[in-house]
Amino acid sequence: MVEETRHPHPHIDPRQPRDASGPRTNPPVFAWKPGEVAGPFTLIVARDEALNDVVLQADGLEDPLLLPERAFEPGRYYWTWAASGDHAPVLSFEIGSGAVTLEVPPAGEWLDRLPSGHPRIYVAEEHLPGLRASVTGPRAQGWAELQAIADGLLAEPHEIDEPPYLPDRQKDYNAFFSTWAPILWRSRRFVKGAETLALAWLASGDERYARAACERMVSISRWDPEGSSHLAHNDEAHMSVIWDGAKAVDWVWDCFTDDERAVVIEQFRRRGEITYAYMHDHGLYGVTNFGSHSGREIVFLALLGMVFHEHIPEARGWLEWLRPVLCGIWPVWARDDGAWAEGPSYGSAYVDIMTMFATALKRGCDVDLYQRPFWQGHAQWRQWILPPWAEWMGFGDHSERWRGTWLGNAALVGRIDHATGARELGDYVANFREVAETLPEPEDRNMPRFNAQDFLAEPDGEPAPAPQQERVLRVFPDAGWAAFRTDLRDPAHDISLLFRSSPFGAVSHSHANNNDFALHVAGRCLLMPSGYYAGYGSAHHAHWVWHTKSHNCLTLSGAGQIMRSYDSVGSTDCAYEDERLAYLRGTADASYADRAQRCRRHLVYLKEHAAFLMIDEFVARPEVLSALEWNAHSWNEFAIDEDARSFTVQRDEGVLHGQFLYHHNAFFSLSEGFDPPPSAIKSNAQWYNQYHLRFTPAGIVPRCTLGVVLACGHPGRPPAPVEAERIDNAEVARIGADLLAVNMGGTIAVDGLSSDALAALVLQGTPYEITDDGISIADSAR
Repeated sequence: MVEETRHPHPHIDPRQPRDASGPRTNPPVFAWKPGEVAGPFTLIVARDEALNDVVLQADGLEDPLLLPERAFEPGRYYWTWAASGDHAPVLSFEIGSGAVTLEVPPAGEWLDRLPSGHPRIYVAEEHLPGLRASVTGPRAQGWAELQAIADGLLAEPHEIDEPPYLPDRQKDYNAFFSTWAPILWRSRRFVKGAETLALAWLASGDERYARAACERMVSISRWDPEGSSHLAHNDEAHMSVIWDGAKAVDWVWDCFTDDERAVVIEQFRRRGEITYAYMHDHGLYGVTNFGSHSGREIVFLALLGMVFHEHIPEARGWLEWLRPVLCGIWPVWARDDGAWAEGPSYGSAYVDIMTMFATALKRGCDVDLYQRPFWQGHAQWRQWILPPWAEWMGFGDHSERWRGTWLGNAALVGRIDHATGARELGDYVANFREVAETLPEPEDRNMPRFNAQDFLAEPDGEPAPAPQQERVLRVFPDAGWAAFRTDLRDPAHDISLLFRSSPFGAVSHSHANNNDFALHVAGRCLLMPSGYYAGYGSAHHAHWVWHTKSHNCLTLSGAGQIMRSYDSVGSTDCAYEDERLAYLRGTADASYADRAQRCRRHLVYLKEHAAFLMIDEFVARPEVLSALEWNAHSWNEFAIDEDARSFTVQRDEGVLHGQFLYHHNAFFSLSEGFDPPPSAIKSNAQWYNQYHLRFTPAGIVPRCTLGVVLACGHPGRPPAPVEAERIDNAEVARIGADLLAVNMGGTIAVDGLSSDALAALVLQGTPYEITDDGISIADSAR
């Protein structure tokens, strides 16, 4: 039997469907990691574990993946793969009656359904008269904006020089970045300008726009694909050519001269060959290649194939391989619940890019990928974890509030809301656009931000009313995100605690920060991870931001979580909510596995008091003792009361009072700034100074439990007063008539309450216990 790697990280063990899983899209994609086993491969799917009642057998597979063309009947199935006369372990999955049926035809059929002429991406030639008529009607506002941008682009040069080679980033990072960043933005803006001009030609028929777009695409097509913009040397420059270039060429296809068109076709042929080689031959995307940038390049390759397939014979093969990748395996940084492991900034960019393909496939080939559960889940995830008024975006690289970022989020959520038919996030989108008008935009990011998908879409109908908020807690366990939100629509009354503990670990644009949190009160950010995205791998990024010390997490005698590791996984578990409280547990045992057996964070939101009870558990490995350290970071200074074991931080109308439940020896540490600070090579007016608080129970110990009450306040509602004391084996907090008790070893015995649980609470007369199984009403009250 073939030995397969079992691992909690989905990139190390990429098998799909997972054993005993319930895929929510029917048919599911099948993928496996053959290791040293060579193909061709056979896939077998049967109704019985002995694989006698076979419903699908696919032989001679070149790659270890398959997306069936036909859906399965609801029921339980078993699957395996085989090669060279041997087979892998049998896994099971179950297709439920609620799974979305989405049958994707072969890529050859996509090409048959596309128009034989150009344009063919988002719009066909027969649609142009109606489009051009609509610019004086329903598209008048959009056309006015597009025309103004296009007219400005006409006055710019339509030639671009080939970029220089990059300096060695290992020798001189600043020299590398100073060369790389201008190439990225200049080339991306240049081709986006070509796409914008080509769109203006479609909408108006004005040949000035078409010629300018043609000149731009011919100019950049003179770059040597094997030179300074080769994917392996500068993939951003390579992607600039193919990002919006295929669409631009498609829309002005008939406006090129024959010689110009030949130059463009040859450029895209070679770029396509290079991209396919790196996505398929040098590591198979979704099986052995999970590179962040690769998630863009597969989309660009698909659009390239759809535009140029008659002129690039290999393009049909590229699309056949991309069919299960883009229609089944993608997204590799998320799952069906929609949360993006790398955070809202990178999620916005990569999901927006995927809409380019999904929309082209839907409008041109009548295949609707927006039916997949991921899409509506992603829009909901954005609503919960990124309020329009957020001062800090979320876990992962990039945190700035740029106008383009806010407009991009609004456009993406609006597009998904429309494409899925949900039509319930109109207010969220409108609020994001309103806030965007108050935000700055740095000069180097100044792009012609006009989205062709949205302009060419059918005019919207009436949106559905936004549903009433029925809960405080929303958990997205697939990527390990959660949000406590008390008011999704009104910042003045919103208490927003975002939480991350992710099975995708501490790789790519994620950091060593499982069990991290950020807290907004009344629209103001009081606690958040520290540091800024000063260039990937820069000194500040690699030696501050990547480390646990810069996050609102535990450190252990100065040591953080295991960095840049697929083994450093976490999870959000045991979510619970009722009328009195909401609860979840973050499990980060594996992230501290070099020195801890257990590191878990329990969070309870006390609804009546607008306060959180946070309990951290630490159990050391037998041979490694540590001191638990509780870290927090803010843009505002911390005021501490060492005797009371408390702190306060305030930002405008939001205020937070923290009360540690620890009455033995302990101490505070306060600091500010960064070590090392962000380099001035990428200066940013939004990179404010930050302040850091650490609370350390004294002693190098084999285990420690630490509780803290975080009481939130805003105008008209000051933080709830907390009284804390130690009673025998329990650290006790009282908020009004309610009681919170954290077990410090033994039995909790307070005010007639007796419990051996990790913690016990009495809220409005109802007793609760927190154990390894989560929170529940105590048996005595049932």
